[in-house]
Amino acid sequence: MSPDSFDSQNTDASTSLDEEGRARPGAIPENVSADVVHIEYGGAQSVEANTITINQGGAQTARAEHIHVESGGIGQANADDITVAMGGIGIAQARRVDIKDSQVGAIAADVVDASNIKTGFLFAHKINGDVRTVVSQKTAAVLGLAAGLTLGIFTLLFRPRR
Repeated sequence: MSPDSFDSQNTDASTSLDEEGRARPGAIPENVSADVVHIEYGGAQSVEANTITINQGGAQTARAEHIHVESGGIGQANADDITVAMGGIGIAQARRVDIKDSQVGAIAADVVDASNIKTGFLFAHKINGDVRTVVSQKTAAVLGLAAGLTLGIFTLLFRPRR
């Protein structure tokens, strides 16, 4: 397999790599490591690269400087920059996330640029755009404070007497 690039396309049931290091159609490699990885209509379990592009495909885990997903998904993504359009990510951790018309389980980023997204948890220094979230930073702080106060009260009320 070429250390410089990896290209995957899924059109039949073959599962080996060709002489240029690209996945033959239908291949789902376990671990992919290259400078540039492009997955289209296919997938991989673990991907590590400088740049990862996924179009109508997916990866279980992805680690890169730049990740771009369109109509695809990633279980766990870790990158400097993540861009998602009409896709999904389980957990996204990045310096910057640009996400449109997508869903993410949890986002942890410095800056989030969003347009019509849904997320369970959102932790960011700066949020730009339309985000629907279940638990935001403020909600998490209030829930943590309430849980701490409740635990403290129960500890005082029900501690063993000497």
